[in-house]
Amino acid sequence: MSTDNKLFVTEEEEEDRTQDRADVEDESNDVDMIADENGTSSAASNEQEDEEGKGEGSDDSDDGEREEKEDDDPVIEELPLNISGNDESLHVFQYANRPRLVGRKPAEHPFISAARYKPKSHLWEIETPLDEQAFYNKDKAEADWNGVNIQTLKGVGVENNGQYAAFVKDMQVYLVPVERIAQLKPYFKYIDDVNITRKQEDAKRNPNPSSQRAQVVTMSVKSVNDPSQNRLTGSLLAHKVADEEANLELTWAEDTFEQFKETVVKEAEGKTLIASEKQEDYIDNLV
Repeated sequence: MSTDNKLFVTEEEEEDRTQDRADVEDESNDVDMIADENGTSSAASNEQEDEEGKGEGSDDSDDGEREEKEDDDPVIEELPLNISGNDESLHVFQYANRPRLVGRKPAEHPFISAARYKPKSHLWEIETPLDEQAFYNKDKAEADWNGVNIQTLKGVGVENNGQYAAFVKDMQVYLVPVERIAQLKPYFKYIDDVNITRKQEDAKRNPNPSSQRAQVVTMSVKSVNDPSQNRLTGSLLAHKVADEEANLELTWAEDTFEQFKETVVKEAEGKTLIASEKQEDYIDNLV
């Protein structure tokens, strides 16, 4: 009969039974600890595998997205580049008071009846006929403004280094450097002329006695380096130079773009572009 089924046991038997239970508990604890260690290590390994799986999946997705983007915008053609037209003087006009579109169609370039240019002050003046069928009072123009029927546009050319105009011909790109850009705005010269004429007529009709008196004028010669000789600066000096400079009367020619392109292409045929620096230096500058 085992001691587990006895109602009463001796002290020696009780000590043996207690010792057996302690041994069993120790063995179960050892088993649990081994199971925990195995479970933790397996969970950690599972998490590591999941992270590696995610990392590999994300790299694949990034590569896939990059390939898709490259496929969406592929290079379909490479065009040779030519820089020419250095013998040409290219000026760009901007018409500030004219719309870019008329309805849904691009606005046509205005007809130019006269063109003038001042090389030193870089001042442009062009004249366009007025549309007498819209917003034009012919009677008032003849009565007050000497029958004016043209509009004068005026603007100063501003130097723009590094800007080019381009066109494509025979699958080649031709760049032409832009010398200056002028923003042309209306200039009401006819109003100034009428005002000057009226002042002269008023002076003749009402002479000022004080202005008729004889005055002694003292003249002296000053050095070129005298600071008082350089009082006009900035815009005042520019206006003075422009007023004193004579205009160059130019002829405005239409439908010459094809001829211009032929000249640029012919000039580019005998020239080869050479890099101004080595490839290694260029890459170093980018980095």
